[in-house]
Amino acid sequence: MATFSLTAAAKEVGKSKPTISKAIKIGRLSARRVGNGYEIDASELFRVYPKVTQSEPTKETTSSNAVNLLELEAKMLREQLDRERDTVEDLRKRLDRADRLIEDQRPAQPAPRKWFWQRG
Repeated sequence: MATFSLTAAAKEVGKSKPTISKAIKIGRLSARRVGNGYEIDASELFRVYPKVTQSEPTKETTSSNAVNLLELEAKMLREQLDRERDTVEDLRKRLDRADRLIEDQRPAQPAPRKWFWQRG
């Protein structure tokens, strides 16, 4: 089983020695005391802190992926907006049709009622 010293562990995960030491002291990271230092299992170290690899290509890949995801999301949102516009247009047409039907079915205004003194 691979183990790291405090210094090697800090370099492996791209953290400072005080950060690793503090994680051990608060119990976030388990380690064995060996003399004046610590012996940290690789699996335990990578459980708490992910292994640092070449950061620059990862950043470029991540930003490239992010751009692709944003472009896809924008495309999907445009399609959804088009569908919503079509729905609104259809609903407006139906409302206009319903208004015309209602107006056509209204009874004609009756002649005003004549009272007995108005009969002629």
